[in-house]
Amino acid sequence: MSLIQNLFLSYLSLIKVVLWSRPLRSNKRQKQQNKGKQLIIVANGPSFRLSIEKHLNKLLESPILSVNLFCCTDYFEQLKPTNYLLLAPQFFKADKDLSELYIKNNVELFSSLKTKTSWPMHLYIPVKYKKAKNVIDLKNQNANITFHYFNTTPIEGLPFISNFMFEKRLGMPRPHNVLIPSLMIGINEGFEKISVLGADHSWLGEISVNEKNEALVNQKHFYDEQSATSQPMQDYIKRPRKLHEILHKFYLSFKGYWEIKHFAEKQGVEIVNSSETSMIDAFDKKGL
Repeated sequence: MSLIQNLFLSYLSLIKVVLWSRPLRSNKRQKQQNKGKQLIIVANGPSFRLSIEKHLNKLLESPILSVNLFCCTDYFEQLKPTNYLLLAPQFFKADKDLSELYIKNNVELFSSLKTKTSWPMHLYIPVKYKKAKNVIDLKNQNANITFHYFNTTPIEGLPFISNFMFEKRLGMPRPHNVLIPSLMIGINEGFEKISVLGADHSWLGEISVNEKNEALVNQKHFYDEQSATSQPMQDYIKRPRKLHEILHKFYLSFKGYWEIKHFAEKQGVEIVNSSETSMIDAFDKKGL
């Protein structure tokens, strides 16, 4: 990409930061506690079942960050993650704006967080959903959970400008996947090393186009690998995405990992991909 294009993207990013981002304080005490430690990010890809069989002892003794519907599985109370992150907009919307499936998922998700979390846990959510009803209710119902917030403002352009805004927590590479904010949280919270499990990212092999020319993706997780079915992906106005839009979304995710890799290196943080199966090519693949 040319210098002019990067300058323009940086300019647009600055405008987005002014309009959308909120100032967030760095928790210096927490960063100091995490200094020298390894964070294990547990993504929900199908390969996590094999990872937990191989690395259960390591998982039990390490700081863990889990995401999305992980708390609805039996592994949540077994591993007792000290960090948790929610990203998807449907977690924070009113029932009237959601399908029956999302309503059901939200009931199970927030009920699990409320009733199962019997240990101290840090919960990270986008700052724009800070006042969502589900968030307020959970905050009032479980004192074991400490709430933290992050800006999802997409940052692009010249690396030195992007890295400055990343460090100030004003935004991140386009968060089209929950792993992107998870990695950024891990870096900014002071962990020395971040290992990733269950980040299969095998979506490319799960894309199909049906007889109605609808582009479908089967997004499997370790907890629904056998029951998951191919579904259209929707955009922010609930319109089914076209195939090229789906591929572009995936492109931005994989591109974002390279931007995170460079930012992590500037911060002295090592990121390794310890997933049993993974399409991510940005991070060195090493065993846990």
